[in-house]
Amino acid sequence: MSEVITETDRLVLRAPVLEDIDPLALMWSDPETMKYIGKTGQGWTREMVAERIERAIRFCKERGMTFWTVVEKDSNQIIGQGGLVPIEFNGPEIELGYRLGIAHWGKGFATEIAGASAAYGFETLDFNRLIAVCYAENLGSRKVLKKVGFKELGESDLYYDTTTVLHELIREHI
Repeated sequence: MSEVITETDRLVLRAPVLEDIDPLALMWSDPETMKYIGKTGQGWTREMVAERIERAIRFCKERGMTFWTVVEKDSNQIIGQGGLVPIEFNGPEIELGYRLGIAHWGKGFATEIAGASAAYGFETLDFNRLIAVCYAENLGSRKVLKKVGFKELGESDLYYDTTTVLHELIREHI
């Protein structure tokens, strides 16, 4: 297994590797899984996933953060990605994000990923503020962010050329 970044009772968040492309491409090609990711809500091609994993590998090496590969401990199965990146990979704000294969929705994994990623951002990377964005209709993600302590700031059109709900988590407020 590649470098472990952080873990929870049930999950390992680890540095991405090229071997992650095919398992993630199976998940990300499903339009239902991807309905709240990106502007189009369409599945990604294997080439798109490969490009993103290659970027994630570079980013992890260069910046110590990325959307890490998430592995369920019991099954040793890749179930998604989650972590921290400069928003739109430009910043300056640091975005917390996660995406899970649809078979893994509703099991509390997103909350674990978000909590572990936030803790890593504050404790290891010494960030003072994290943001997260999601579509207004993505009620599951909004609940996850609230559980982890994010404050909902309202609708915003600042990121990803679309309207999202902006959330923030400030270190001294947790």
